[in-house]
Amino acid sequence: MKLAPYALWLALVAARGDEVALDFSKEKLPDGWSVTNKEWKPKEGQLVGHGDGMLEWAGPLANDFTLTFKGWSAEKTNFEVKLYDAATSEELYTFAFLGRYHSVLDGVKCAILKGPGFAKVDSKMWIYPGRQFTFEVRSAKAQLQMFLDGELGPVFTDPAPPAPAKGMKLKILASTEGSKDEVKIDDVKVVSGAKK
Repeated sequence: MKLAPYALWLALVAARGDEVALDFSKEKLPDGWSVTNKEWKPKEGQLVGHGDGMLEWAGPLANDFTLTFKGWSAEKTNFEVKLYDAATSEELYTFAFLGRYHSVLDGVKCAILKGPGFAKVDSKMWIYPGRQFTFEVRSAKAQLQMFLDGELGPVFTDPAPPAPAKGMKLKILASTEGSKDEVKIDDVKVVSGAKK
């Protein structure tokens, strides 16, 4: 049986697991990685920026994966992990680690969204300025999980998970209160497939 290149890549990933790590030790981001804010730059082994911005990875990211990264902010900031269909750019999921008040949720909470709608919300978990947090997002067999500093937050099992033909793109978004607020991201690691 002959597999298309992406299907072959997914089969290899599932068999052995793949890891992509980004530690910002170089001044230039590796191929496939980009930022949306010109003020976000690698500095002293971290991605440092001011104001809103996104770190993007073109992927492709398989359906089963674990993402971890460290994040810090000087002021109240939301960190969100967004997954998009690599072929159509349709927004599939958002993992929202909130540090700012959200009017719809009536507070500062963590949430998993499917498309534009809330799938799961946790009111006991939030982030605050001046402290580095370890963020983790997992997806395995249609179950999505969020962890903050190793503590399990919202969990959502999707009864109809999307199956993007060309995999997913990944975006890590920081939404600050002010345009001059400092943000730092470090130790981004994506593990796809069987290896954990």
